[in-house]
Amino acid sequence: MSRFLLISILWAMFSNSVIGQSIKIVEGEKFLGAIFPSSYKNTSYDWLNDNKRFTPTNEEVLLFENNLHYKLKKVNKNRLNQKGKCPIIHNNLQKYIRQYSGFIDDSGKKYLLINFLWSSSALHENPSEEYYNELGDWKKHWQVWFDGCSHFWNVKYYLDSEVLFDLQINGSA
Repeated sequence: MSRFLLISILWAMFSNSVIGQSIKIVEGEKFLGAIFPSSYKNTSYDWLNDNKRFTPTNEEVLLFENNLHYKLKKVNKNRLNQKGKCPIIHNNLQKYIRQYSGFIDDSGKKYLLINFLWSSSALHENPSEEYYNELGDWKKHWQVWFDGCSHFWNVKYYLDSEVLFDLQINGSA
């Protein structure tokens, strides 16, 4: 099946909605995520305000998702922080919620930075609950976690060369 046909089919399966700061929720057959626009500002993390950013398209997200399992399995050979109760990431991709942000490196290459959040942890933020904290809402704010082993990790992906790089998996305290 050609890449164009595959992307077209997956595109048709997407459902989108737009929420605060033009963050788009994207849902595929095996993933759920939020695309953060280049205009997204976060006062807690200045590095997100880099002026070399772009807003990822649905097609760019699909390209990444189509290549993710195969490429991740290759770069995840050491299985850092993936023992015991910490899941092997490439075997559990459907259990993670994603956050996508677009950056441009110094040579002009576009890449995605993708956050992976264990869904049972990330989905608990409910605005109607008494102790709801909007900063913990993955649909509204870029999440940064400093622990939790492989329940929280991120990776970068060059769009033109389709190279997965800079895999970062949280530690465990």
